[in-house]
Amino acid sequence: MSKRVKNKYEGLTARQINILKMKEQLNKPDPNAIKPFEKYKVLTYLFNLIFPPYALYRIWKKESPFCITERVGQTMICVVYMLALISMQ
Repeated sequence: MSKRVKNKYEGLTARQINILKMKEQLNKPDPNAIKPFEKYKVLTYLFNLIFPPYALYRIWKKESPFCITERVGQTMICVVYMLALISMQ
């Protein structure tokens, strides 16, 4: 069994080996992918509705997992939401 694991490319042509390596490379998870439903981010979304100033703090602090695109988008949502709340009064 250990031979099978060590020699997974045994008996294949160079083209087939290259195809398998390319397939493995393409199927790797993207380290730069945006993950919108992490626990920290979901809590921030809730604070965006409950208490927007604290949500802005959570979005813009240094240890925040939000990338710059998410930060700008969430800030715009927060500002529009606060303006809507103010205009209702």
